[in-house]
This record gives sequence, structure tokens and C-alpha cells, in this order.
Amino acid sequence: MGRQIELVHHSSELGRWESAVALPHPVLRPYVREYVGGSESTYQPLVRRELPSEIAPVIFNFGAPFRIYDHADPTRFVERSSFATGAFDQYVLVGSTGSYACVQVNFTILGARLFLGTPLRDLTNRVVSLDEVIDLSGRRLVEELGNADGWAARFDRLDEEIMKRIGAAQLPSSLTWAMHKMIRLHGQLSIGDLASDVGWSHRHFVKQFSEQVGLTPKVLARVLRFGQASQRLADVGGGHLADIAADCGYYDQAHFTRDFRAFAGVTPTELLASRLPNRGGFVG
Repeated sequence: MGRQIELVHHSSELGRWESAVALPHPVLRPYVREYVGGSESTYQPLVRRELPSEIAPVIFNFGAPFRIYDHADPTRFVERSSFATGAFDQYVLVGSTGSYACVQVNFTILGARLFLGTPLRDLTNRVVSLDEVIDLSGRRLVEELGNADGWAARFDRLDEEIMKRIGAAQLPSSLTWAMHKMIRLHGQLSIGDLASDVGWSHRHFVKQFSEQVGLTPKVLARVLRFGQASQRLADVGGGHLADIAADCGYYDQAHFTRDFRAFAGVTPTELLASRLPNRGGFVG
């Protein structure tokens, strides 16, 4: 049986976009949340607010480049075609420069570490060209995906490549286990207990974790909790914010709102108001 692909289409005064969403091969699901193939043509440049979460996306682009705005000075930007990211603890503003088609692999942070085959300390809060992290093989893969016959064929090729790269990666099993557990529990756990569980001192655990992930365990735990909350907000369209806050481990509404301001730059209500239809994300 072939993989199931969810097709989403949108057309409005904003423009047109299509997404093709599918799960990876079952073996890869601890490392890849989903594949999202997409094409877009808007009537004017559209800037989206991308939020920090458990996801570290890698983009294989066959069209116009993306514009990544400077977080401190949004009048400055760099343009990237195909690119990789590390872990983030702040939002990013990403704009389109024209019609494009691409495949986005939504790696978990652990999956990105294994796929890229290098510690993520130098990729924290960064978007880098794919060539910088996986050399010419990345360029060849972009060409193969662009020439493939449809989304299903592209996703099959990604399964094959990601399995190969992750299978060849090396990372201490204790650290892999700890990262799996932190992601599975959306950061709702004691960092001290996690260090004890892997048999390391707290100081050694924090040092090794920060080296491989690019964020300290405490910061990543906050990001994971926020990521779960922002996804709930996007999925259910609001609902009772207090319930979302409680379900995601926030002590009170004020703590919930402070984390949203820190990680998204806006309040939960403001973020909800910026939501685009049909999996379009959030307007920046």
C-alpha cells in the first residue's frame, strides 16, 4: 500500500498555495515528524512568522529563494534557496521572493543532528545554505527531488536518503535516549533527573547536550513546551487558553503569556489572529 498524502489547496486574495503532507517511513518517525511538499504563488510578498519548537526543518527548494529577516533588525535580510536550520529559541521571519516549489522535511532536533552528521552548536538560531552542511550531495539531492515525478516519488527518495544518513551517524546512545525522552514528554520533566537517568553528572550532561543540540536542556525544555502550546493553538483555533496552558505544563496564564512573548514576539491572542488558512502558517 502506498503512503497516504494529504493534499491541501488554497486560493484567495492573498494568492494560491498547495501542500502535500505525508508521514515518513515508520522507521524514521522518531526523527522526522512529516514531509511537506509545497508550491506557492502570492500576489504580493508574504512574510511568515516561524516559531521555535521541536522541529528543525531542512528545505529542498526548486523555485525562488526565501528571504530570512534579521531578528534584531527586520530591514536586513539574507536570501537562501535550499537550507538547513538548527535549534531555535526565538521566532524567525521568512518571506517569499516569488513563486516557488519545495519539500520541507520537518526533522526533530535529534533527527536534524543525525541527518546533518555534525553537532548543532554552530547552527543555533541560524539558517544556512544546504551546501554548507552536507556538501555537494545536498545539491544533487535537490536536483533529484526537483526532477522526480510527483510528491510520492520525492517522499520515497527522502526516505531512502535519510535512512542512509541517520544509519551512518554516531551519537552516544545515552544522549540519544535523553533527547528522545525530552521530545516525547514535550519538555515536561526534571533535567536533574534526566542527567541521573543516563548516569552523568548534571554539569557533564548540560555540556554534552548543549554541544550536540545547540541549546541547554533547560532552554530546550521551555521551547518544547512552547512548541506544543503553539501547535495546540494553531490546531484548535484558540479555545480556552487557560486549558491549553495547563495541559502544556504552565503554572499560570501569566507564565504562558510570558513564554509566548519571549519565543513568538506576540501574545497567544495576537498569534492566533495572524493565522493563515489551510496550513498557511502565521503572518509575520
